[in-house]
Amino acid sequence: MPTSSPEKPPEPDPFASISAGVPVVESKDSPNEIDKREERDLQKRKSKADIRALEESNFDRRANRVLRFRYAKNVYKYLCCYSIGCALLLILAGFKLGGFSLPDVVLTALTGSTAASAIGLVGFVVSGLFKNN
Repeated sequence: MPTSSPEKPPEPDPFASISAGVPVVESKDSPNEIDKREERDLQKRKSKADIRALEESNFDRRANRVLRFRYAKNVYKYLCCYSIGCALLLILAGFKLGGFSLPDVVLTALTGSTAASAIGLVGFVVSGLFKNN
């Protein structure tokens, strides 16, 4: 028994709408509802991305500020300890306590290095704390 196969409907000609190309494009003078919705969605995504970027920037700035404060505090402690140590050596050598004495060249180097350390470290810390981004 021969079976009848269902006939396929004829496929539409894909080139039939080419002749209507320019009038079809020109018939859309203003954005339709889909275009408006897409534009709103795009604006929302841009706003969310901007907000995320600002939040990350704020987080980075806070972390940077904490690290700079910790660094400045440690530099200050080092400078205080170094200065106190040099002052003790100068006092010991100046009053010859316990028979302690240092040549004048060494005392001058200690005094100069303390001043250079103080000026240099304070300069680095201040320029790091108050830098312009």
